[in-house]
Amino acid sequence: MSLKPIDIAWDLERPLPDQTQELLERADRMLQSYWDAWHRQPIEQYVACDFRDVWRALATIREQSLAPGNLFCEWGCGFGIVAALAGQLGWDAIGIEAEPFLVEGARKWIQAEGLPAEIWHGNFLPPRSEQLARHQSHHASLFHQVPSAYSEHGMSLDDFAIVFAYPWPGEDGFLKDVFEVYAADRAILLLFRGPYELELYRKSDEGSQ
Repeated sequence: MSLKPIDIAWDLERPLPDQTQELLERADRMLQSYWDAWHRQPIEQYVACDFRDVWRALATIREQSLAPGNLFCEWGCGFGIVAALAGQLGWDAIGIEAEPFLVEGARKWIQAEGLPAEIWHGNFLPPRSEQLARHQSHHASLFHQVPSAYSEHGMSLDDFAIVFAYPWPGEDGFLKDVFEVYAADRAILLLFRGPYELELYRKSDEGSQ
């Protein structure tokens, strides 16, 4: 098995539906409230992605039926905003987050918005996957001292058809290795790498298209 890039064109200037735009405006206000009071609950490893770019990518993936199933997972979901967007687009969406404060905030926000997403507390890495790290000290995801979230819910990473992640600098190779080893055949991985920069991969046999 290997990861193969999926080369698709998504319109990063595409207007968002009014419902999605309004949701993200409320999410922006929620995040600004957190940053205004950051000193009360500082979380060094929380950095938000560009949710509008991610929605455009997810909408394209959905419209083109690229995922081989309907289970979606966000690795390190923070306040659960990407998981909520995926749920709004019709996936059975789950976000995994190690930081209890963020888990609590995500669950409250999703419940208040009436959004179809679920937040799990735990480590998004499958058990023993840390052994794939080549330079462990460089990977922020290895410092979460909580158990892997999957087994508590009777699931494993290979149950999911699509995974989203926003890697820390230098961590993308490790996350791709984890996905290549533990994800299901034909599953897809969406990485946000920065403004206007998203990468999409599929796990597949070497000879598949």
